[in-house]
Amino acid sequence: MTEIIKLIKKVLQVFCLIIIDLFAFYASLFISWTLRSEVMPYFIPHLPVFNFSYIHFVSLWWILAVFIFFIFYEGLYESNLPFWDEVKNIVKSISLASIAVMAIVTLGKMGDIVSRLVLLGMWVLSIFIFPLFRLWGKKLLYDIGIWRERVLILGAGNAGRLVAEGLQREKYMSYDVVGFLDDNEQKKGTAFNGKKVFGEIKHFPEFIKELGIKTVIIAMPSLPVERLSVLTSAVQNHTPNTVVIPDLKGIALLNTKLFHLFYEEIFLMNIRNNLKSLTNRFIKRFFDTTVSIISMPLLLPIIALIGTIIRLETSGPAIYAHDRIGKNGKTFRCYKFRTMYKDAEEKLKEILENNKETRAEWLKNQKLRDDPRITKVGCFLRRTSLDELPQIFNVIKGEMSLVGPRPVTKEEIEYHYKDAAEICFSVPPGITGLWQVSGRTNTSYEYRVKLDGWYIMNWSLWLDIAILFKTIKVVMKMEGAY
Repeated sequence: MTEIIKLIKKVLQVFCLIIIDLFAFYASLFISWTLRSEVMPYFIPHLPVFNFSYIHFVSLWWILAVFIFFIFYEGLYESNLPFWDEVKNIVKSISLASIAVMAIVTLGKMGDIVSRLVLLGMWVLSIFIFPLFRLWGKKLLYDIGIWRERVLILGAGNAGRLVAEGLQREKYMSYDVVGFLDDNEQKKGTAFNGKKVFGEIKHFPEFIKELGIKTVIIAMPSLPVERLSVLTSAVQNHTPNTVVIPDLKGIALLNTKLFHLFYEEIFLMNIRNNLKSLTNRFIKRFFDTTVSIISMPLLLPIIALIGTIIRLETSGPAIYAHDRIGKNGKTFRCYKFRTMYKDAEEKLKEILENNKETRAEWLKNQKLRDDPRITKVGCFLRRTSLDELPQIFNVIKGEMSLVGPRPVTKEEIEYHYKDAAEICFSVPPGITGLWQVSGRTNTSYEYRVKLDGWYIMNWSLWLDIAILFKTIKVVMKMEGAY
């Protein structure tokens, strides 16, 4: 009976995801059809006459079937991926489906019944609409209990608690942590973030059955290989999904590929540093330049407006340049909006000399939470990170990147970066970065340095795109900045 219930729930999950994709498909189609039939003729008068109704496109069911097929082929009706990983696969499946539909229309000479402009518009719109509909839809399904998979974590140490915390935050993945098992008697009966430690690890078969567990996470990276192998094999006999957290902390894994030597029963890990590739460095630079130039018509009026407001509040230049360390340790002039009074350096020197606590805070973070040097306009600019907008000119000049490590001073490198400096400054610094979307100034300086190193070793163009979108959210919410 239990297996039948699990099967019904799985079928219901897939059915609900297909319904969500249907809504996304027809929303994309409707907007694209409206743009072609109602908007574009006003701007391009010589377009061919467009007589297709929206119902006509809806009746072309095979287009929807192609989209659903490619989404299914990418495993997007069964995966439990984090949001941005799934978005990457959605973009891939939508693009393949759109190309396939275009090919069918062209080779089948169906141009008289299908508008290629509508299909092209739908392709672009779907890339944004499908992920948004899935984000909202999965949140709703999680809240009502349909998109929810019960998870048991073996190991209530630091790794286990971090996993539980991450999965509770990333509800998009559907994982619902029920609790922990751990061999430490002192932890039995205690709770972490509301999740209880039930008992010893050896009793996992009983708890899997009793709690209806579908996924078990083995979060004991320090466990000897022999014991980990035995435990993993045992768990696999009792649950469909087993996740193992390996002892690979500090190793770049996003660009890792596994190879299997079957006869020797050995796995090889090919770990790539993508930014060592000349092709990837060119792609990153091309992306930076293209996005910067395209965004200029939008940014220039904003930059001019902010500059005017700064000048109205206090005398002095609206933009200032400060020496920062760039790629390969080369110094460059980094542009920012002026957010401080003209005598800021004198004020800082006086404050640090007279207040030990403030001096300690400055040495630790290179920032002050209640900084008397900052103007009222400057406070707003810093909280929204708009003070960094002029750095777009540094990007165009090739001194910075849209995404990268933090641009820092020589003193910060000597005090904080030390051995990490070689890695962190092997690429241009960025306007935003992993540090920006991971707590900003709420995080310790040491952690920010680690994030910079992690970003470089795990770089991909998709990671840059994801960070840029996450930055928009963080800036709008004014999270972690002062």
